[in-house]
Amino acid sequence: MTSKNLFLKLQREDMKRRVWSIALSMLGFFLLFTVVCAMEVSNYAYRIENVGKFDPNIKKWIYNQIINFIGPANELVLMITMVCAVICGLSGFFYLHSKKKVDLFHSIPVRREKLFAATFINGLLIYIVPYLINLLLCLLILAVNKYMTVEVFLAGLTAFGLNILYYTLIYTIAIIAVMLTGNIVVSFLGAGVFYLYGSFILGIKDLYFNQFFSTYFTINNTERLIVEMSPLGNYVSTASRIADGYDVDILTTIILVSVITIALIIFAVFLYKKRPSEAAGKAMAFEISRPIIKLALVIPLSLAGGILFMSISSSHDMAWLIFGLVFALLISYGIVEIIYNFDIRKAFNGIYYLIGSAVGVAIIVCIFQFDIFKYDEYIPKKNDVKSVSVSINGLDGHMRYFDLYYNSLRSVYNSNYEIDNMEITNFEPAYELAKIGIEQVKKMKSVTENDEAMYMTTNIASEANKNYIFNVKYTLDSGRKVYREYTLPVNETYDLVQTIYNDLDYKKVHYPIYQWDVNKVGEISCYNEFEDKTFSLSTPEKKQLIDIYIDELNNHSLDDNINLQPIATLGFEYNKLLFNYYVYPTFTNTIKFINDHGFDGTRVVGTKDIKEIYVENYKITLEDIEAEKYGHTYAVTREMAPKEVNGPPMDREGTKTYTDPALINEIYSALIRDDHYRNNSIFIDVENSIDVIVTIKTDDYGNFITRSYYFKTNEIPEFVKEDIGYK
Repeated sequence: MTSKNLFLKLQREDMKRRVWSIALSMLGFFLLFTVVCAMEVSNYAYRIENVGKFDPNIKKWIYNQIINFIGPANELVLMITMVCAVICGLSGFFYLHSKKKVDLFHSIPVRREKLFAATFINGLLIYIVPYLINLLLCLLILAVNKYMTVEVFLAGLTAFGLNILYYTLIYTIAIIAVMLTGNIVVSFLGAGVFYLYGSFILGIKDLYFNQFFSTYFTINNTERLIVEMSPLGNYVSTASRIADGYDVDILTTIILVSVITIALIIFAVFLYKKRPSEAAGKAMAFEISRPIIKLALVIPLSLAGGILFMSISSSHDMAWLIFGLVFALLISYGIVEIIYNFDIRKAFNGIYYLIGSAVGVAIIVCIFQFDIFKYDEYIPKKNDVKSVSVSINGLDGHMRYFDLYYNSLRSVYNSNYEIDNMEITNFEPAYELAKIGIEQVKKMKSVTENDEAMYMTTNIASEANKNYIFNVKYTLDSGRKVYREYTLPVNETYDLVQTIYNDLDYKKVHYPIYQWDVNKVGEISCYNEFEDKTFSLSTPEKKQLIDIYIDELNNHSLDDNINLQPIATLGFEYNKLLFNYYVYPTFTNTIKFINDHGFDGTRVVGTKDIKEIYVENYKITLEDIEAEKYGHTYAVTREMAPKEVNGPPMDREGTKTYTDPALINEIYSALIRDDHYRNNSIFIDVENSIDVIVTIKTDDYGNFITRSYYFKTNEIPEFVKEDIGYK
């Protein structure tokens, strides 16, 4: 009983010293949580009264707003939690920085574990009690105004549990920073290092891999990991994922954070027990930690300085990398030593650690510069590969992808989506492409810098040597995943790409329509140059159309995708988002379906539909010719040149407008639509220096539209070349 009373007395005395923390916590929650909640509720009443008569969904919107406010997504509560955790963590054990106070506290006949527990628990209560009081007030406000539902209550309960968990984590880290240091300023700096160190290290690693390894490839997971390696970033990310309904791996995250938090609490108790009383006032409480922390800071900071200077220099010269490494090494080492010793004259104290840091930095840089572990040449053994995922950049650029795990359907890059969701078991073609990619890397590394620049220029300039980016993820039998990115030449790899494209394992992810739930499909429309129609379809009819389209997509080859121009576009509303899929001339059953439902899928642009064709050669401009008269030369950008012609054609040097049906027929057969080219630009060759604007008559009443086209490579009619001065 005496021990219990003493413990409670310790808590009371500690609370007296921390009244300001309690007041700050209560005030923060009251103003930013309860008061804001009351304001929002009054705003909701106003909206219902004034907007409700026009918008029947206003109440649903209001409930979503309430759940966002009371639930994990409330940024104000996240901010209060983080600030309160840092303040309570740093201030709770502030007496450890004073020799007199340390002697006083440690003279109390109580075990250090109980001293720690009294202060630690108080720090939790300073956050939890004000939060709970204000949460109950908010729920009461919502209940009085008849906004309380089970979903709202559960959202508040979920947020309460999550915020307490992460508060404890952030709070404990701040306490560990205090335990390891003997000065409040150093404690604050130490806490900042602990909060950001993981993200910083992962970011440096990502920068070096990107700079030195040609085949390095990551998806958004790396960016997410950089954020989540910080406890603060992990907190915000987890709260956001829960709010968005992204429940995959959430339980694992919560369990992992709980285990880490418990381990850190145990570590903090251990440090408190072992912390020498004479550490008060010193920079570091434990001598053994000085060199460890010094090296852990100096080496990454030196690497960061090197890559920073190298990135700033336009040439990415190694000399700037070396300069940055040396500069950052000396500065960071000096600052750490000054903090350790509180003496600027000891900036380079411990020369052997400085040399050790320099050697460590040099070894790491050499590993990257000379690819000692052959990262760029690595490819898993074929027998160890279970499946692969691939992404071919420059193919079907119009496709849209959304994260399947998010209820909010967040947009993602095509490469990320395909790499995450695809599993190709017949991986032989992808494996061969990877081997070609490795050979390309070896060729690039075998030339000098000047030769490399010439090589790159030649590749860019020559359509015959066009390259594309090929991303691949190997999933091994062991479960390990290996990511790589290769730059491949089109002419050497086209057949392998076509084999991959024809594989249903590829198409089922490349085209998300394969995975759709027909019950989530809304309106379906179809449009081309002449018509735009929204179909009135039942759910079985929608399923019929999708099944027909998928069946024809199964037989659609890469050759067809590139060489056949779409005759119409199907627009699908899925989960309230619009997705476009092309209808090709070979999709006979799809064309029949849309014909049967009132859309003329057989009508395509012909000579009789074209009013005129305007051609412009950007290598020759009227402005250039006029400028030369006055001794000046300058080039007009493509954006400055007209792309549409209204009224009578007015041709100038390098341009020509054609209205003769015979000439129009010959020109139009050599054209490819601008959007079709841009969506598949890697595999289609066009003459980029010539712009073509086709004016298409849409009806018999004089209405017309203009469309942008390009000439296919080597198919420009001779009379056009002569008319526009093309050479």
